[in-house]
Amino acid sequence: MPTDLDVAPAAGLADPWERARAARAVLAANAEATEQRGRPTAASLAAARDVGAFAVTTPARFGGLDADNRTMVRVFAELGAGCPSTSWLAAVSATAKSMFTDWMTAEAQEAFYTDPHVSICGTAMPTGRARTAAGGTRITGRWSYASGCLDSPWAMVGASVLDDEPTGQPHLVLLPTDELTVEHTWDGVAGLRGTGSHTLVADDVFVPDAFLMTPRQGPPSAARRMQVALHTVSPLLGAAKGALDVAGPLMTTDRPVFGTAYRRRVESPSARHLFAEAAHLVHAAEQRTLGVADVLDAAERAHPVSPVEFAHVRMQLMAAVQDCRHAVEKLLDLHGSSMFAAGNPLGRFWRDLAVGSRHGAVRPWVAADDYSRVLIDDGAAEPTPAADAGRA
Repeated sequence: MPTDLDVAPAAGLADPWERARAARAVLAANAEATEQRGRPTAASLAAARDVGAFAVTTPARFGGLDADNRTMVRVFAELGAGCPSTSWLAAVSATAKSMFTDWMTAEAQEAFYTDPHVSICGTAMPTGRARTAAGGTRITGRWSYASGCLDSPWAMVGASVLDDEPTGQPHLVLLPTDELTVEHTWDGVAGLRGTGSHTLVADDVFVPDAFLMTPRQGPPSAARRMQVALHTVSPLLGAAKGALDVAGPLMTTDRPVFGTAYRRRVESPSARHLFAEAAHLVHAAEQRTLGVADVLDAAERAHPVSPVEFAHVRMQLMAAVQDCRHAVEKLLDLHGSSMFAAGNPLGRFWRDLAVGSRHGAVRPWVAADDYSRVLIDDGAAEPTPAADAGRA
């Protein structure tokens, strides 16, 4: 039972979206193995790569798609309907490239973008320590939640350059992941197990000056910072869409409903109503998310958006996440505890959504706090970016 709204994509956007629709089946077939392995299967990564999911924010001059936000939402949601973990890795890599490519030196860009489909992991949180050395810096530290660190050839991490100061200036550094070690801290988590969001560890690793990243044109714009939340929500929207597609055929399956005379759930008006409510919530979440993408695309085209408007669209994203969670809860209520069995795809979508929707970029109470503040201040202050805005 398809969950897409019958709306044709804008001219020029159909190709990556259609490729994602075709790849979704591959990701779905490998989703259980991805969860069990704690990282995407080779088939899933290849399918996502063929879609262009790892090249959506690669600049066109390096052979990338340089796609707009509406395209990215559609692609990540479609892949997320097959496997949220695989989609998540593509989305966080896209965020890092979108926000920080301009911070790289020309030498670093040439090294990094030898493959337009390159993926990156890491976090901009400055939890590492660095000291100046001849021709570069030496860094030591630990960086948690490094989604995709088992499969990404590059990492971006934050470190404070201390030298003789007790506190130092935060910097971002770009370095190959084979110069780091991975501490397996993500094994056994409840959901998004396939992201392999382990902890990166550096022990006195040398980083050449050319691979230090600094803002060359100021910090990322508000629209770019909002992409963190948008890219986080898109795979979660996909999880809800995938759950709806799994639950739909079960409505007509011969499965007697305990305590009733119904042989199939579709025979029950209340069951049909519950399913319709879930479908409506998923469709509403999709429209909210695409609406935010359109606002950000307009902002990128030099159409200013006020702080109040940005706070409002952020609230729209939070509402989309809540809609997705409520929808999947209704589907589980409808089909019962058997959906929580190991290997059941509906239970896996629920787990992935439950964990992913607690990401720091999509905390509804933080967004509501900012929204109320700018409303009361009559837009005098821009909403604070999410605390985890730099996490890749």
